[in-house]
Amino acid sequence: MTDFINALNSLKKKGYYRSRAVMSSAQDTIIKINGKKIINFSSNNYLNLSNNTQLKKLYAKKINEYGIGSGSSPLISGYSKEHHQLEKELAKYTGFESAIVTNSGYLSNVGLLNAITEKETIVYQDKMNHNSIVEGTRLSSSKLIRYRHNDYNDLINKISSHKCKTKIIYVDAVFSMTGEISNLKILSEIAKDYKALLVVDDAHGFGVIRYKKNSFPTTLGMFKKQDLNIDAYIGTFGKAVGTFGSFIASTNDLIDLVVQKSKPYIYSTSLPMALAGITRDSLRYIKSNYEINEKLVHNIEYFKKTAEKHNIVIEESDTPIQIKIFGSPKKVLDIQRKAFAEGLFIQAIRYPTVPKNSDLIRIGLTAGHKRKHIETLLNFLKRI
Repeated sequence: MTDFINALNSLKKKGYYRSRAVMSSAQDTIIKINGKKIINFSSNNYLNLSNNTQLKKLYAKKINEYGIGSGSSPLISGYSKEHHQLEKELAKYTGFESAIVTNSGYLSNVGLLNAITEKETIVYQDKMNHNSIVEGTRLSSSKLIRYRHNDYNDLINKISSHKCKTKIIYVDAVFSMTGEISNLKILSEIAKDYKALLVVDDAHGFGVIRYKKNSFPTTLGMFKKQDLNIDAYIGTFGKAVGTFGSFIASTNDLIDLVVQKSKPYIYSTSLPMALAGITRDSLRYIKSNYEINEKLVHNIEYFKKTAEKHNIVIEESDTPIQIKIFGSPKKVLDIQRKAFAEGLFIQAIRYPTVPKNSDLIRIGLTAGHKRKHIETLLNFLKRI
């Protein structure tokens, strides 16, 4: 039998043991953990919509109408008009022909590759891709080849040296542990030159920063439409949208293939109808309230400028994800504990979430943070 105790002790000794903080409040800017009110900088609730009063009232109405569970998989009896309308609206928001709603971003990545890859397929991935993309490839029958982080010359060297029936470049639009944005224009050019499909996971960009005032906010918006050649696009609802679930957007044919062949989709109970309905409401709320995206941008700019003013070295990022690398798991855990003692909830990110010796403190800024919250955080960072 596996020696579980030794395995756990080894994790503790190396500084890689993980503990779960028990929250007893709504997900918001101020949360309660272990009975203590604390400023939350550990959330992906970028637009601060998870506890939005208007959306909660609408959600209550949806629950009264549809109940609390869907009761079945989408291909049996779990596919409602709310799912159908949500998919149509997502296609419109993102500019693709069609979309399909799934239960999580992880399942979107696993399920997409499960449906569209074959044994001869090679998937090329950035080394900083989210684990769900990496595991999606490993769980499929395709071959995984990883290129150096944001090194497009390394990608070209690798993709040009292989011959196969299907090549796929699969990348995060916004890297979840660094906040960096992929150059989707260059990746589109590479995909076109080497006849590869390009799949983009925009989990941390969907709904986040609005580059064009009259369009729905996505990372795609920072590029010219004619410069992009994206075959499939993935977004999530559990971050900026404030609800739960995910989707894949693409052509009618690719989405139909996912319906026919994706095992995670076929064999999972669908999202509750009320949840699909409130997600539609939240998307409309984001589309019509430009000021929440504007507030988020202002908070990001204020954090960065003030950090620079106080000589606090932060890695370069124009997104809500701001990081400081320390390179030691025990060091970042110690910083996390000290921050908590001072009323700040920030996360120590360690291997295997990031490469060894790249352990970091990850800060998640939201539209709900006030200047005084950010100043409290910066004063703490200044002291450490």
